[in-house]
Amino acid sequence: MADIGRRNMLKAGAALAPALMAIPEAEAAQPAPFPAPDKVQVQQGMGIPATPEEANPLAAKIVTQTVVSTDLAASKKFYTDVMGFKIAEEGAVPNPGSTAPGAGKAGRRYVLINQPGSQRSATIRILEAPPGTPAIRPRPEAKTWDPGLLIMEGGTKDPVESWHVLTSAGTKSISTPRYYPFRGIGTDVDPMSYAPFGPSGEQMFLTASIVSKRPEWKEPGLHTIPGSVSVVGLDQRPIDEFYLKALGLRRTNQFVAQDRNCNDLIGAPPDTIFLWGNVGRGVNIEVWEFKMPSGTLYPCSLDKTGLAMFTMQVNDLEKCRAMCKAAGIKIAGEGAFPIVGNKAPKGFTLRGAVGELVEVVQA
Repeated sequence: MADIGRRNMLKAGAALAPALMAIPEAEAAQPAPFPAPDKVQVQQGMGIPATPEEANPLAAKIVTQTVVSTDLAASKKFYTDVMGFKIAEEGAVPNPGSTAPGAGKAGRRYVLINQPGSQRSATIRILEAPPGTPAIRPRPEAKTWDPGLLIMEGGTKDPVESWHVLTSAGTKSISTPRYYPFRGIGTDVDPMSYAPFGPSGEQMFLTASIVSKRPEWKEPGLHTIPGSVSVVGLDQRPIDEFYLKALGLRRTNQFVAQDRNCNDLIGAPPDTIFLWGNVGRGVNIEVWEFKMPSGTLYPCSLDKTGLAMFTMQVNDLEKCRAMCKAAGIKIAGEGAFPIVGNKAPKGFTLRGAVGELVEVVQA
């Protein structure tokens, strides 16, 4: 696979960002950074924040992931009988509901899935869609490197046992489990993962630590509910900028993936190169930048099937709204869908730099 040049990266970022996020006039009028200065100057960079407060000032965290399904019964069976989770609540979306893209009217059926006894508070929200609803990321034409919201990631005690349980139930996966180490500054990661698909086409990672000194597994079952997401782009900078301006989240690490095992499990060509890293601390958003010359952006909508949205809880919703207004980021929808313990949470929805839907609710 040929590496993408910086010029193509700039073109890709420039083409995506303005359509999805308004850029303030003063910022747009900035002169190009060339030619280089002829005098000594102080340069500004992103850096790696030293404290959680610097990296995540709103104490944001993912609490829910939304899957749109044309077969609510099949989705419930998969997440309970196969994955081993529990139904926390089900019903119809009450008024006023949400005006997020594709939300439809109040009365839409939903199911909330959780895992009692888990050390993680994440949940899955399944929204019913009418029969024949198209997919957000249609297969097989949609590729791993196509920009947009791609993966919901959870953990497993044993990836081989997990793969056997899921495939025995008819679950499709891209490959058998693959081992792929990452080495970074202050971070060594030795995981084994595989990528199965839920009944509505939602792509998952189920990942296990396989080092001998890994901590004891303390979860109540074989799997944890997915609490992490991967957002894909051909240029990470507009994505980083969106999360910085909308939620104050700063980049905290960066890795390069150039591993055939990793590419096998995500369905990418064997010599694919991509960068990945997290924004914020304790947030669980991964940003992937694929070194590809082109891709198709698949924006999320709640009237299409698959992984459609993730919900972030913040400690100050109105401050977040003010930050978005100051940055020229438009609110994509008002209100929020039910979460565990709250049928009508206070919140709003944003559309990110590559079309991902982000529901923001008050803690």
